[in-house]
Amino acid sequence: MDEGTADRKTLHAKAAIAKLAASEAAVRVIDRCVQIFGGRGYDRAYRVERLYRELRVDRIWEGTSEIQRLIIAGELVRRGTDVLQLPTGS
Repeated sequence: MDEGTADRKTLHAKAAIAKLAASEAAVRVIDRCVQIFGGRGYDRAYRVERLYRELRVDRIWEGTSEIQRLIIAGELVRRGTDVLQLPTGS
């Protein structure tokens, strides 16, 4: 954004991609942790329970995954896939 090379809508969609990917990955990880802990994964004596609750709230707080997908899809429909691709480093 500081460079002025992309418009706000495109940057908003790129941020949505990052938030969606990060939140979905975090949920998969903590879900596996709860699975490993079994019934104790819901016990407040274990940190995994707190992480599970916090991640669930974070997904809602930052905008639901469905909303992030709508933002991404809208930008893809308007501008195509090339606009949202991250530049490859050299």
